[in-house]
Amino acid sequence: MPFQREGVDAALRTKLWNILAIGIWNHWEPVSDWSSRDPMSAQIENLTRRLWINFFNRDLDTLPEFQLSYSSDSSAYGKLKDYFFKCPWYRVYTFLEELAEDPSGLLNDGLRDWINAELERHNAAYRFIGKTIAEITSEHEIAAIESADSDADQPVREHLRTALRMLSDRESPDYRNSIKESISAVESACKAMTGLPKATLSDALKNMPDLHPALRQGFEKIYGWSSDADGIRHALTDEAKNTYAEAKFMLVACSGFVSYLKSFSK
Repeated sequence: MPFQREGVDAALRTKLWNILAIGIWNHWEPVSDWSSRDPMSAQIENLTRRLWINFFNRDLDTLPEFQLSYSSDSSAYGKLKDYFFKCPWYRVYTFLEELAEDPSGLLNDGLRDWINAELERHNAAYRFIGKTIAEITSEHEIAAIESADSDADQPVREHLRTALRMLSDRESPDYRNSIKESISAVESACKAMTGLPKATLSDALKNMPDLHPALRQGFEKIYGWSSDADGIRHALTDEAKNTYAEAKFMLVACSGFVSYLKSFSK
């Protein structure tokens, strides 16, 4: 069975919506005259308002009240569901990412794990990595990226997250700059480890005497490739072409090396 790449079929779209319904929407309850406001219901309503403003960029005055009605005209729930089932495939994943990033935390780790399980079962070519959905299906690759994100210091983490975001942009992926950000994460980690903030990656690697020579040489060569291949780190031209496979390899490899350096320094 081929991967669902650049597409979300009806069965998968239904399953994803059902997860959101069971995990989030169905916890909403109307205001009762004899009880205080349910906190979960208030969270759901506030989440819906943020979606309306930030995701849909709509006037808040046009948002209907939240109620579990299927009518897209009379309820916020109906409008969200109508959008989810009619939007382009890539907006399904963008919508899920927006929920994951929402400060309410309603799309929590458990629901993201459930979504990943269904993505795998329906042979989708995408998975949640943290709060970002990327075209990466290998559990080992996902674990490497998530581990580095957890282990890394802020400047390094920001490079890795930017690389992942550029790689996983389903409308306009930027593989060239994703590669640049991945190797920049290693460069930043090596500078911090050696205390040489102005060093190049090659110079920083040479100042790690306990680093295995094969690893040092390997990343020096990768750094050389990223410096020269298609002008990745030089004046970039319209002709420069890099592939998803190259960008994914760099993100996974650099994530693994960042985690190794963190453990190496302990």
